[in-house]
Amino acid sequence: MFKVNRRRFLQLSGFAFAITIPESLLAANSEKYAGIPMGVHGASFRQFSIEETLKTIVEELGLNEIELTSAQIRLHGAPADELATLADIRKLRRMLADAGVRATAYGFIPIGTDLEQNLRIFQSAQELELRNLTVIPEENPLDHLEELADRFGIRLAIHNNAPGRAFDSMEQVYRALAGRGENIGACVDVGNVLRSNEDPAQAIRQLGEKVFGIHLKDVSSRSVDSDVIGLGEGVLDTEAFFAALRETDMPSDMACSLEYLARPTEPIPNMQRSLALAEELLNR
Repeated sequence: MFKVNRRRFLQLSGFAFAITIPESLLAANSEKYAGIPMGVHGASFRQFSIEETLKTIVEELGLNEIELTSAQIRLHGAPADELATLADIRKLRRMLADAGVRATAYGFIPIGTDLEQNLRIFQSAQELELRNLTVIPEENPLDHLEELADRFGIRLAIHNNAPGRAFDSMEQVYRALAGRGENIGACVDVGNVLRSNEDPAQAIRQLGEKVFGIHLKDVSSRSVDSDVIGLGEGVLDTEAFFAALRETDMPSDMACSLEYLARPTEPIPNMQRSLALAEELLNR
């Protein structure tokens, strides 16, 4: 593990605002979903402008939380990828505040050992007042990343993948979390758990307080390239999964992000049905 000097950090990042630890964010609608801070995953709105996305979240879905992705703002990658500037980030933060929407997480991000890139990611996340970053660690950088997570007060949620990629089983996620501190946890991608022929309800129960995020979705089959569809329309055992959510103690400021990808230009009707099912099953 190596130390990151704060002055060097500011020089590398090019940002001049203060580093502060954000307060835990609780969703205004959590009572409706039995304490689960229900939000959406930004990939569901990849064909929408940010203005349309925020308006839809509030007015059509009745929610106030979003896990941001590169479809809304690009925080990761090489400079050639047209990364967001500080002005871009602050503009988005104002738009979120004006719309009454909280950004609970960003991801997922493939993240390795590049110091400058990682500092930029954490600084940008801090400016957006994010509590969680959804990540797929590369090159085993967890010592370095845990130090950054502790320094910034931003949690890292390791995202499980579909078969054939890094962290393609929950067992790999469990092993990565062993011995880690309070800022290293998991984002349970329900679809990928199913694609790996595992049980997402069991994953939730086993992780408990280490569940920093959920990519809430159903898939059309257990094949690696199955479609992301509405809850209750695929192979997910919704009764068992939502029972696990009801019965498991998880952080109140995790990012539970409903994801629907099947109809990118018209996701709203299906997402509304998925939310209605979630509300019904969570309040049993």
